[in-house]
Amino acid sequence: MLEYNALNERLKKQYEDRLLHEEHRDPRTADTTWKAINLFENFSGRKDLITLNMEQAKAFKRWLLKEENGNGELLSVSTVRSTMKNLRSFFGWLMLHPQYNRKIDGRAVGCFHLSNNEERAGRATRELPVPSIEEVHKALEAMPHGTPLEKRDRAIMAFTALTGVRDAALISLKMKDVDRQNNEIWQDPKHVKTKARKAISTFFMPFDRLWLTITLEWLDYAEQVLGFQPNDPIFPKQAVVCNLTTMQFAAESLSREHWANAGPVRDVFHDGFMHAGLPYYNPHSFRKMLIIWAMEHCTQMEFKAISQNIGHEHAITSYNHYGKLPDHKRQSLIRAIGTGNTEISHVPHDVLMAEMQRRIRP
Repeated sequence: MLEYNALNERLKKQYEDRLLHEEHRDPRTADTTWKAINLFENFSGRKDLITLNMEQAKAFKRWLLKEENGNGELLSVSTVRSTMKNLRSFFGWLMLHPQYNRKIDGRAVGCFHLSNNEERAGRATRELPVPSIEEVHKALEAMPHGTPLEKRDRAIMAFTALTGVRDAALISLKMKDVDRQNNEIWQDPKHVKTKARKAISTFFMPFDRLWLTITLEWLDYAEQVLGFQPNDPIFPKQAVVCNLTTMQFAAESLSREHWANAGPVRDVFHDGFMHAGLPYYNPHSFRKMLIIWAMEHCTQMEFKAISQNIGHEHAITSYNHYGKLPDHKRQSLIRAIGTGNTEISHVPHDVLMAEMQRRIRP
């Protein structure tokens, strides 16, 4: 089998450039697509990609559905679906390529589809658990905060609850992005990694005063004790230094550098909840926690304010995507139906109707 196909490599590079520079996709999307194409190349013996035909596409799909992962199990339906979708997009682009559009069998591109049932199964995800305000309070109270590292970790969880910021944005925020006078952060897309690079103005949401207290204490500590400057990260990664006594490297202090990814933030959350004897809740679940709380306690205008505060342009986005009730809450509401004890929210119906009317107006 060929180890390298020059034509295929040129086509993959052209498509990568299109994804990054014309469609403005994230580099991770391009990497995932590249891996899918490589998988197809391995299956086909690195034949020219422009020779795609129906039999080849159907054979690849049959093969992929029987392929195993590293644990001896079949690839998940979601993995197969993602691979097929990336290949469908790539070969769809190749069909329109000015040099090769007459060589691609258009019917073969349509073969990179799973059945309707498999597509639905591939999209299905189990809802991750959402913490309560009380659980977050308990975790924060239990977290140690004696050392600079411990103070930072505790403030990371409090700040996430206070703002609903995404973890990717959290690690890219700078000290200058905080307006202490107005209790506001400016998520500047020029350097903050917001979703779709949106500019977001977020005011602190102290549903629990402990969140605000810990955050302000950290900001004071970072400025007055650690000497952080405006362009330093709010939550820097630790500095790895060599202990001259043990001659071992250890993370004993804070650097002035941003984390490369949000993996360490999830570790902070994991350790924080475990230390309090609570199940792990990931950083994104805090956004859902804020919306579910707002659904129970807020008026329509207040709900809209919170929705906008976490970066949603439309309140219906918050309601539909973040407002899914945890099982225990759904169970208690259903059991209370007809008893006169049902908790009635001021928000969902009003918000839903207002948004629907706005969208259907010409």
